[in-house]
Amino acid sequence: MALAMVLLILLLGAGLLHATRQQLDGSLALVADERQFLLEQHQALSALAWGERLSWPSQQGWHCQQQPQHGWRACLLHHASDEALLRGSGVASSGEALSLWQWLTPGEAGRWRARAHGWLDFCPLSPQDRCQPDAA
Repeated sequence: MALAMVLLILLLGAGLLHATRQQLDGSLALVADERQFLLEQHQALSALAWGERLSWPSQQGWHCQQQPQHGWRACLLHHASDEALLRGSGVASSGEALSLWQWLTPGEAGRWRARAHGWLDFCPLSPQDRCQPDAA
């Protein structure tokens, strides 16, 4: 009888440990996904900040520049004479990198400056294929 109780306790303990390990594995995957998202968002924000300081051609259409050290990519769509759309993206570990968007207005000395409340986490252009600099 005592041996049966010991075996029952061992089986219950093993089942509990297995369930706990599965829950931990699921939690670790969520943490890894969240970490990857935060890294890509930080890279995209850095690309936007870097892109705002660059000199851009005045021709209409998409123009892209790559930051050599970190690999960020900033692309500017000279949309109209009084506005432009800046797309910032980082380096993707798999698939397409997260992109963030910023409306710009003309600034001093031929530079662009960020429009107040002009930050977006989605492309405001329609149709969506206009959002891809490489497709243009």
